[in-house]
Amino acid sequence: MNPVADNSPLPPGRSWRHIRQEVKPLAMSRQGRRRQLAAWLKVGALAAFVVGSGWGVYAFARSWATDRAALATAVHSEPVREVVLITDGVLTRDWTVQRLALPKAASLMVLDLPALRDRLLASGQVRVAVLTRDFPDTLVVTLQERTPVARVQAADSQGVAKQLLVAKDGVVYDGINCDREMLARLPWLDGIRLVKSGNGFEPVAGMAEVSALLSTAQLQAPHLYREWLIVSLARLAGRDEIVVKAQEVPEIVFSRKRDFYKQIAQLDSVIDAAHRLETVPALLSVNLALEGQVPVRLQGTPDELAATPAPVFSIQPLPRKTKRDF
Repeated sequence: MNPVADNSPLPPGRSWRHIRQEVKPLAMSRQGRRRQLAAWLKVGALAAFVVGSGWGVYAFARSWATDRAALATAVHSEPVREVVLITDGVLTRDWTVQRLALPKAASLMVLDLPALRDRLLASGQVRVAVLTRDFPDTLVVTLQERTPVARVQAADSQGVAKQLLVAKDGVVYDGINCDREMLARLPWLDGIRLVKSGNGFEPVAGMAEVSALLSTAQLQAPHLYREWLIVSLARLAGRDEIVVKAQEVPEIVFSRKRDFYKQIAQLDSVIDAAHRLETVPALLSVNLALEGQVPVRLQGTPDELAATPAPVFSIQPLPRKTKRDF
């Protein structure tokens, strides 16, 4: 006989949520316990690493502060006993020591290196100065000096004329310990105005072009450079011209817009052509500022020049001349 389904409604206030559903949890396997243990070990190792790192940073910072203080104390007790000079020029250690004027019994750590460097640079002759501490008691001074390219005459505070040197960058300075023979070969500058600036002068404008002209002549045509006496910058700003006065030619006009080597080659050709003539008036002016022609002015009255055969000058370099020969 088939059982009869009990379709009677549940008592009021009761539902399936009231049915007891206790289930006995399964026991954890051995592999699960191992995984759990490994996870706890990783967490513990990470925590130990973080704590150890923090302690290490703290100990390092404390040790660094303590050691630095101890080092400073030790260095402060050692006065500067030696000044070592390294230079590419002519300045001496005695000049350097006098210029620095270090306090007596001063230690390396108390020295104001930027201020000491400014003292050296203020001379003008020093282009770059580097000061380093060599513990425990040595100051090392490394200098790069300027090289003069021309001379200029100025009056000092008492009105007495004195010779000053001008470098490629236009800096004007006293030449300390410079070779007199070398200075005597430098041309004088003219057509400039020195402007006071502090204890010195403002840099001379246009010296980069002048230096390029002088170095080209000195290297490529030393026989011409030796004759140059005065270099004038009076026309440089207005007409881009540099005027040179030489022993043989009172006026040689160069243009800073043209290649200096070509102009010097043309000058050499004109002077060579003048030397080959039997009778020729002296050259008063040679103008190299024009492209393709070289105007030449000769000495003498119009009648004297008319009675003299007109010389012919070639503005091209002589065939026997090469760039290496200059």
